[in-house]
Formats: sequence, structure tokens, C-alpha cells
Amino acid sequence: MGKAIATEAALVDFVLDIFYLMDDTGVIPPYTVLNQVLAEGGDNGGMGPGTSWRPFQIAEDEYWVLRAELLHIDIAVAKEQHPYIRFDRIIEDEALDAIQDAQEWRQESYKRYTK
Repeated sequence: MGKAIATEAALVDFVLDIFYLMDDTGVIPPYTVLNQVLAEGGDNGGMGPGTSWRPFQIAEDEYWVLRAELLHIDIAVAKEQHPYIRFDRIIEDEALDAIQDAQEWRQESYKRYTK
């Protein structure tokens, strides 16, 4: 197991580095779901890179700024800076935005957007 590296990043970069958040789908999580994930503080790795952080939450206005930033990123450039990105596009899905539980949101995202 490697030594932890403390890093500070813009929120959009931080979110792109959360290995399991947008997974293979590229679907932007709804506000409530994102805050659930941020409040968890990450994970210890398992089969992934082990990203962890001090638990926190963001305000709704910060969420909408983040969402706009995600919708305007260049995926090819982002993949160069964020090696764990596995999706080829960012997706807004209003139907999935209604889901309030992180696990349910992940399941529904997979059903809709993975092969």
C-alpha cells in the first residue's frame, strides 16, 4: 500500500477524481447524492485507488456551478489529468436527478448507460 498524498484541487477536479462517483457512465449525480458521497469521506481503496477526504458537503449554488463546469469540460483533456475517468461523455439526466439515495442512483445510472 502506497503512502497517502495530500492534495488540494478545485471542486470539479476533486469530483472527477472520485473513482466510483460517475463510474463508467459519466452521469452527473444529483445534489443530494453528491452530498451523500462527499459526507462519506471516500474509501480505503479495495480494488480502486483509495481516494479519501475529510467529510464535507457543498451548498446548492456550488452544486450548480460544479454541474455547469462538468458539462463544459473537454473529456480528452480531463482524461490526461484524471487517470481514473472511464467515461467518454458527461450526461445530465433529469429523471435520475429525482433519485435521493446514492446506491439507488448508481444502480439506475448503470441500467441506463452501461452496455
